[in-house]
Amino acid sequence: MAETTKRDGYIKLAFGPRWKYIAVVRGFIQNFLAVSLADNAKADKIAMAASELLENAVKYASEEETKVQMALFPDGEKAMAIAVSNKATPESIAYVKKLFERVMEGDPLEAYVAMMREAAVRSDGKSQLGLVRIRYETGCKIFLDTTSDTVTFRLELE
Repeated sequence: MAETTKRDGYIKLAFGPRWKYIAVVRGFIQNFLAVSLADNAKADKIAMAASELLENAVKYASEEETKVQMALFPDGEKAMAIAVSNKATPESIAYVKKLFERVMEGDPLEAYVAMMREAAVRSDGKSQLGLVRIRYETGCKIFLDTTSDTVTFRLELE
């Protein structure tokens, strides 16, 4: 996430990629937003998006650290940005890139409905609905940044 000096508030967290930590981190983000934003519905959507990104980060992590950064900005700029990063194998990075391209194609609602239909008949236990849900339900701009061993999803909400 790009650094800026015009922030109303920000957090940076790093934790081991464990499922049991996701609810704790989501709760922390929810509480941070509750004291920072006047709009509870927006705070709920952002916390949901963060939770979905954290689940992906834990699921695809190849090493011990998952990072979360969130910043709130003054009026007139983007309202909020959140980034979730994790180390990943080249195979996981290639998979995530393909999934991201698919999620970002076309109308958000149509993409969500199409992927829900596919999830309903999958036999591998995976839904793959997290990113498409974020795109549809939050209206955030979603960005994917990768290096040879790192995946970072960044959301920006106007």
